[in-house]
Amino acid sequence: MTTIAPLLKMLSFGRSSHEDLINQLNYLTIENRILRSKLPERISLTPRERRRLLRFGKPVGPALRHIISVVQYTTFQGWIRGKKRSKDAKKKIGRPSTKRDLKKLVVQMAKTSGWGYSRILGELRKLGIMSISRTTIRSILKEHGIEPAPDRTEPVWDQFLKRHASTLWSCDFFTKNVLTPSGFKRYTTLVFMHIESRKVLATRATKHPTNEWMCRVAECFPMMTEQLGLETPTILVRDNDVLYSREFNETLRREGVQPYPISIQAPLMNAHIERWMKSLKVECLDHFIPVGAKHLDYLVSEYVEHYLTERPHQGIGNRPIMSNGPPPTVGEIQCDTRLGGLLRHFHRAA
Repeated sequence: MTTIAPLLKMLSFGRSSHEDLINQLNYLTIENRILRSKLPERISLTPRERRRLLRFGKPVGPALRHIISVVQYTTFQGWIRGKKRSKDAKKKIGRPSTKRDLKKLVVQMAKTSGWGYSRILGELRKLGIMSISRTTIRSILKEHGIEPAPDRTEPVWDQFLKRHASTLWSCDFFTKNVLTPSGFKRYTTLVFMHIESRKVLATRATKHPTNEWMCRVAECFPMMTEQLGLETPTILVRDNDVLYSREFNETLRREGVQPYPISIQAPLMNAHIERWMKSLKVECLDHFIPVGAKHLDYLVSEYVEHYLTERPHQGIGNRPIMSNGPPPTVGEIQCDTRLGGLLRHFHRAA
């Protein structure tokens, strides 16, 4: 009987006239308000109850404001708006994200070529890629920490050094006062450095660096590089010292080496060998008063040997320039010295 009673009420409700339906709804409204007044001020609804109210309340339309009593009518409208927003959130809003492969290509173009946004865009258009704009390219490069083209272009001189490093050499003079029987005399030594490997060659010191002496050095320079097992030099960077005469330059060219004078008052263009000469003086020559030219040559040759075979260099993983393979990790640690203990190095005994 409990299950049949609601069904009988529904059937009788369906056979009622329009006036009877109005009277019944008025009664139900008053009864609902009375019941609502007996309940707490706030009623917590489950998500399922909200969905049921939305399902049956939305078809009523604006007239719902006169009969709703469980919640405020504005709350009911908020439920409707929230449901609509949740549906819209599932849809993709805005432009589609750039594919990972396309981002990778944009970054590669920027890093390997130094191109700007517009040039990269033109290159992509040439490849038939139309799904990207200049603004998107800028955003991709900014995301990867790549500055605009003028800010990330390497200096021209730096590019030149990297491009020719394997066959590029630089040279410079240094002078040292030498004690002789007739007093102190200034002697001159010419030093060459291979830019890529940082290997160094030094001539014997001379008191008179004449034009003839310079030409003999130019003739021997390619043979000296072969002794270090390096490629034949093609470019020799030098400053604008008057000792680099026209005959010296012509002798170099006959040997297949192109002299490359740096700009005036621009010592940083020859910074590698300038820094080496500073190390030579601070670590070696400033501690001695050479007695004769042979003594000076001995000091320089000892430092060059130490620099090439014993001194660690940070740029190549703290290894000597002319080391053979990885360093040994076993064996007794010993200390060897040069020049009376001035130059020291540690190694493992074989």
